[in-house]
Amino acid sequence: MTAVQRRELRAVFARVGQAALSDARSRAGAWSSRIPSAITGKPIVDMGRGRVGFELRVDVSESVPHGRVFEGISQQGSASYFRHPVFGNEDVWVSQPTRPYLWPAVRGRAADLRRGVEQAVEDAARAAGFR
Repeated sequence: MTAVQRRELRAVFARVGQAALSDARSRAGAWSSRIPSAITGKPIVDMGRGRVGFELRVDVSESVPHGRVFEGISQQGSASYFRHPVFGNEDVWVSQPTRPYLWPAVRGRAADLRRGVEQAVEDAARAAGFR
């Protein structure tokens, strides 16, 4: 794959990925004021490692410690509920449902991403002389 083809593929991933990023931010923004600003994304085209796509990340810093647990990502794997103490009182714990915002945004853009990649590969093949 030439540098021009990688650049074109990265542009496709960036375009479709920005739509998924915006979707994830709006989903999280429906119930959180801090998580949307912690969500970032970048296109990845690393043929040496075999990685292509768009990476969505949640910066789980001190200001947004709940970003991963609301998505359902925990040390035990994926979950539909998580437990936490009520206002820091470790004598009283409650279960709370997760509110996924990343995976629904990714799944909603899968067809667009697939079409974009197919078009980029087709364009690259035509530029290389294939019909």
